[in-house]
Amino acid sequence: MVINTTRYSPDTCQCVIDYDWDSTLDENNRVHTLKQFVNICTAHSSLPDNTARWNVVFEENPRKNIAHQLILDNGPTALSDLVEGTRQLKAGITINFSWSGTAPNRVLTISYTGITLTTNQKNQIQTFLNNRFGSGKVLIA
Repeated sequence: MVINTTRYSPDTCQCVIDYDWDSTLDENNRVHTLKQFVNICTAHSSLPDNTARWNVVFEENPRKNIAHQLILDNGPTALSDLVEGTRQLKAGITINFSWSGTAPNRVLTISYTGITLTTNQKNQIQTFLNNRFGSGKVLIA
C-alpha cells in the first residue's frame, strides 16, 4: 500500500482539496479519500460539512465534463470535428460554463461563442442532457 496525496483544484469552483489514494491499486479500483479542504469557495461554504462539500464538488466537475463530451458526441456536426478519433470543438468555437443556484443543487449552464445554434439544435442537445442528468441539472443556452 502506497498512499499518495493529491492537491485538486476543480475548474468548476475555487475550492482546493487534498485527497489521498493508494497508487498500488488499479486506476479503476482506486478510492479517493478526503484529507482536507485547503480552501472552501463561496459556492460550497454553506454546505454543512466537508463530507458534503467533497460529494458535491466531485459530482459537479464530472457533470460538466460528461455534459461537454455528450454535446460533442451528439450535437450538430457544425459544432465539432473528429480529430484523431476524438471529438473536439471546431476552430473558433468556445464553450462557456456558468453555475447558478445553491449547492448542492447548482445548475450548470453551457453556451457557445463562435457558432449560433438553432432552436432545434438546442432542443436536441437539451434532450440528451435531460436524459443523462435529469431535467434542470444542465441547461444549454
